[in-house]
Amino acid sequence: MAYEIKPKDIKVILEIHDEHWEKLQPEMYSYKSAYSTDFWDKNRANTINTDMQITVQTSDAYGYIESYIASLFSRNPGVILKYDFRGRGDSRKASILVNEFLVKHRGTIEDASRLALIYPMSFIKLLPVDNVDLFKRMDMVALNCWDIILDRDAKRYNDMRFCAHRYYLTAESAKKKFGNKSFNWVSKKNYFDKYVHDLKEQLLEDNDDMFKYIEVIEFYDLVGDNIIFWSPQYAMGEKFLEKDMIPFRDIDDKPVLPIIPFYFNRQPDLPIDGYSAMKRIYDQIYETNLIRTFQANAVRKASRQYIVKRGTFDEESMAQVTSGIDGLFIEVDDEDISTVIRPVPQNPTPPELESYYRQVQSDKDKGSILAPFTRGESTRSSATEIAALAAYTSSEVGRLARERDATIEAISYAYVNILAMYMAEGDVKDVIVIDNKPAVVSEKDLRSSWTIFAQDQASTPISESVRKREFIQSIPVLQGLGVPPKTLLAELVRSLGLPEAFIEDMQAEQKAISAAKAGTAGEAIQPDVTELQQSIQPAGPNTLNQILQNR
Repeated sequence: MAYEIKPKDIKVILEIHDEHWEKLQPEMYSYKSAYSTDFWDKNRANTINTDMQITVQTSDAYGYIESYIASLFSRNPGVILKYDFRGRGDSRKASILVNEFLVKHRGTIEDASRLALIYPMSFIKLLPVDNVDLFKRMDMVALNCWDIILDRDAKRYNDMRFCAHRYYLTAESAKKKFGNKSFNWVSKKNYFDKYVHDLKEQLLEDNDDMFKYIEVIEFYDLVGDNIIFWSPQYAMGEKFLEKDMIPFRDIDDKPVLPIIPFYFNRQPDLPIDGYSAMKRIYDQIYETNLIRTFQANAVRKASRQYIVKRGTFDEESMAQVTSGIDGLFIEVDDEDISTVIRPVPQNPTPPELESYYRQVQSDKDKGSILAPFTRGESTRSSATEIAALAAYTSSEVGRLARERDATIEAISYAYVNILAMYMAEGDVKDVIVIDNKPAVVSEKDLRSSWTIFAQDQASTPISESVRKREFIQSIPVLQGLGVPPKTLLAELVRSLGLPEAFIEDMQAEQKAISAAKAGTAGEAIQPDVTELQQSIQPAGPNTLNQILQNR
């Protein structure tokens, strides 16, 4: 039996969520600082007691994350939609619309990927926007993991009883969305506010409308099939702002969530929690920054200093010594010149420091699944070893690519169903161009129990290079098997990223050849009268006998 969500239930869920992420806040800020090359910035330095004059930080964390992004997004995202066994929907029209949406929001998907690598996971949300163009009424944004409230008792994302998004609305937006209700305005709070100080509270006290907000919890009750809007700034949190049935539905009338999770790694015992890729190497980045900072300060203290016997040089002679003039002669009265001036001995940097630095770098490389040559580092590996490393790197990054593809497929499924809902309102239809011909798109074309596949599934630069080479080598075999040249050219253009004009030129040339052949065929020998009569007569036993006798 379904239970009913009440305002006090959302309060408790929000408290549990805040407590969980408050404990992880220092760790999350450490990862953010390392990626942003702000390791010693702000309050991070307070956790490291040091009297060093200068601080040095490396960009290892940035390079570590961006090496994954470069491998995972070598080309635009795309999907292939396959309609169900009942033949509902138009897969070609739906694929064109979905792929156009994905290409437009490629940057958002990359941003979500960065968040999912730096932090345990991230999320993507589809938002309705006002636009005259029907196909542009949805936007997509990347969300931080601490802004999404999950059912932490669930084992899988699809088994959750609820999911919610916490965000802030300005005073103008709140009144536009929920009407002229009475709100207790607050300033907008961010997750890392304790590390950043600003004047928002002072501006709120000065009654500046620009900085008036309300906190909104957009709560999806997946058991009761309801969407609930709740705010602690309305009615002391004792009432809902709004409550209605989840509007987004698929063809089977099941709710479709506009919030899509993005995981690259999961905790084995609790898959609802992700695992940060940055966490694997953070200790090594921490040690590297400390070693570099120690070395930088040691180098600056390694100045050349000298001890001089008192009274040996007068002021004029000392000025000549410190002037550093080449070929200068200075007279002294002492008989033993070796005792006049001596250099101050310098303590060399301990050799253990360099050895420890190499060990730290080795540990960091072990935490990365990318082989050194993929980062442009020179190695002494043989061709066989590099081939093995390439296969290993391709398989490991391919696993991450499969997680990326799963997210892209989930985005596509949500988009096509939400777009169909928009078209169902008022029975709206629109026109798109397919193969230079206009085609009408209706709700019926987008309604199906879609099976969605990401194009070039689990592809990486290495595996893609191998696939391109194998495809080019197999073209003669495909031609021998009867594959049309037009199909081969289309795949070649897509795989190698060639201009689409190649296909258009081929189509124009084929049309010209067909027209020439048609003109030539008109001058061919015309059939005689008997053949014409046989061609227009129905095929029966008598007719068949006459045809056979004539032959």
